Amino acid sequence: MTQAGMNVRRVLQSQYLAALAMLREAIVKCPQSAWDSPRDKDRTWFRAYHAVYFAHKYLQPTSRDFRRWRGHGQTHGGMPIPRGDLLEYLRFVEQQVPEKLRLADFEAEAGFSAYRVNSLEMHLINIRHIQQHAGELYERLGARAQPRLRWAGTMHRKTK
Repeated sequence: MTQAGMNVRRVLQSQYLAALAMLREAIVKCPQSAWDSPRDKDRTWFRAYHAVYFAHKYLQPTSRDFRRWRGHGQTHGGMPIPRGDLLEYLRFVEQQVPEKLRLADFEAEAGFSAYRVNSLEMHLINIRHIQQHAGELYERLGARAQPRLRWAGTMHRKTK
C-alpha cells in the first residue's frame, strides 16, 4: 500500500469518526420530549437511526456484503427505537470503520445500484450523508432545547 493510500484511509477514518461523533452528540443530548415528538414528520429517533443504518450499509464494499445489525429496526411495543439501542448500533458502526477502510479498494466500483461511483467516492458520499443528518438534528435541537453541541473536526484513532 502506498503512502498516499495510507493517508487517504487515515483521513477518511478521521472524518467518518468525526461525523459519527457529532451524530452521537445529537442523540445523547436530545431531550426525551424531542426524541419522538409528534410535531416532527420524521421523528428524531428515526432520522438518527436512518443515518446510522446507511452509514453501516455504505461502509460495506457491496450491497451483497451488508448484513443487518442484530437490532435492526426493532421497536418495542410500537414505541421508537430506544436511545440506548441506537447508541449501541452507532458504536458497532464506529468499530467497523477502521477495518472496512483498511480493506477498501478505492478504485473499485462501489457495489450499490443507486450509485455508479468508485469506492472512494462512495465513502465520501457516506460521510456527507451522516453529516447532513447530524446537522439537521443539531438544527432541530438548537431550535428547541438549545443544548451545547460540539463540532468535531477530526477524530483520530490508532489503526492496525
